[in-house]
Amino acid sequence: MRAAKFVSLLAGLLLLGLLVPAGCGKGQDQAGQAANSKAGNPAGYSLLVYSGAGLKSPVEEIGAAFQAQTGIKLTYTFGGAAQLNNQILLSKQGDVYLPGDTAELKPVQEKNLVAWEKNVVYHIPVLAVPKGNPAGIHKLADLGRPGVKVALGDSQATPLGKLADQLLKEHGLLDTVNKNVVVRTPTANELVVYLSTKQADAAVIWEENYQGAKDKLELLPLPELKDYVKTVPVAVLDCSQEKEPARQLAEFFTSPAAYQIWQKWGYKPVDR
Repeated sequence: MRAAKFVSLLAGLLLLGLLVPAGCGKGQDQAGQAANSKAGNPAGYSLLVYSGAGLKSPVEEIGAAFQAQTGIKLTYTFGGAAQLNNQILLSKQGDVYLPGDTAELKPVQEKNLVAWEKNVVYHIPVLAVPKGNPAGIHKLADLGRPGVKVALGDSQATPLGKLADQLLKEHGLLDTVNKNVVVRTPTANELVVYLSTKQADAAVIWEENYQGAKDKLELLPLPELKDYVKTVPVAVLDCSQEKEPARQLAEFFTSPAAYQIWQKWGYKPVDR
C-alpha cells in the first residue's frame, strides 16, 4: 500500500516537473511575441515630446502628420526652456525635445541626456508694436522714452528674453528700458497677448509669432536684431525608452513634409 502511494506521489511530482517548464516556456514565448508585435507595430509606441511654447502650432501639426503616417501616439509638454529643462532633469523621462535655441540644450547635454540632435529652423527676433504703432516707436532707443510700455521675455526662462537683454545692454539701453518694462513673460506667446490687448507698446518677439496676429500687430524694421537670430534644434533624449521611434520622429521634424508646415507658420529652414 505504501509502495503504491509512493509511486503515485512520484508520478505526480514528475508530471508537475514537466508542466512547470512548459508553463514558463509558454510565458516567455508570449512575452517574446508581444515584444516582436510591438517592434513590428509602431502603433504600440507612445512618445513624450517637450517643446518650447512658441513652437506649439507647427510642432503639433507636424506631430499629427507623423502620427497619421506611423500610428505612433504623441503627447506634449509645452513651456519655457527653463521649465522644460528642469522637468527633464528631475524626471529623466521623455523622448524628444525642441527648445527655442540650441543654447538651451546645454543643461541637458551636461547631464548626458542628449543622445542625438539636429538643427531644424531659424528663430528670427523682431520688434513688434500694436497696429497703428500708437506710441510712435521707430528705433531701438525709443523703447527708453518716458511713458513707453515695454514687454520683454524673462531672461531667466526664455531665449527671447536673454537676447533682448543682450541687445539692449550692447547698445547701452538696458537700464533705461528696464524702467519702462511692464512685464517679463516666460513665453513669446504671452508677449503677443500683451501687444494685442495694448497693455504694451512694444515687444521683441519671434517673427513667426507675428504670423498668427497680423491683424493686431505690425513689425518695425530693426537692423540691430539681425545678429540675434537663433536656431531651433530637435534632440532625442538619452532617457528615452523608445529611442528608435524617437529618432524617427526627430528626423521627421526635418523632413520635406515637415518643412512645408514650418514655412507655413513663418519659420525658415536651416541651411542643409
